[in-house]
Amino acid sequence: MERYVLEADKYIIEDAFGVSSDSEAMYQPNYNVMPGHTMPIILQEGDNRNLVKSIWGLKPKSQDEELVEIPQEDVLEDDLLAGFVKSGPCIIPASGFYKWKETVKDPLPFYLRVLTNEVAGFAGIYTEYEDDEGKPIHAFAVLTMKANALVEPLDDRMPVILQEKEYDVWLNGDGEKLLKKGFSGDMLLPEMSVFRVPELVNDPSNNSKELIQPIPKLRNYDGAEEDE
Repeated sequence: MERYVLEADKYIIEDAFGVSSDSEAMYQPNYNVMPGHTMPIILQEGDNRNLVKSIWGLKPKSQDEELVEIPQEDVLEDDLLAGFVKSGPCIIPASGFYKWKETVKDPLPFYLRVLTNEVAGFAGIYTEYEDDEGKPIHAFAVLTMKANALVEPLDDRMPVILQEKEYDVWLNGDGEKLLKKGFSGDMLLPEMSVFRVPELVNDPSNNSKELIQPIPKLRNYDGAEEDE
């Protein structure tokens, strides 16, 4: 997952995940979230779920590269990553995500979102460290899974989208059993939609609601021309 969107009213996010924050900046919409951006994530701290700011992209000490997304299969096969699922699980609030069809000559961007909720929860892991001034910094990565039938024409991967009943299981560090269930093909996925969006999203400096406005599809996924 290269980019995602978070656009939901404060009360919708708080109601969906059982969190609250006095920081209005925490709820600012971002229509072009990309690695390196600071976004809200949800953590379980004691008996409470908390909304905290976190940087998209973490780098475990044993890894040479920054992790932006992690296949759930790798988590099941890597003891270090499995440890993060137990010690540092998080939920990433998101309204939807972008995909590009890379096999065509001039890839067009598409936006995918869950139809049943205004905001969904992507499964993630996070780490915490201190900056030069001793202030805590959080960094996160998104877990991905094999794409469903809707996403597959665009890409073979998609974020792991948690169901509401799975939030507690994930945040309490028991997420490995959810990943095993998903890897076996039994994970239920929410109803989703996909539509073409303006190529404005290709420019990282663009960040407005216009990026997720549907526009007529000009060609099929395979690149064939279509009538508007």
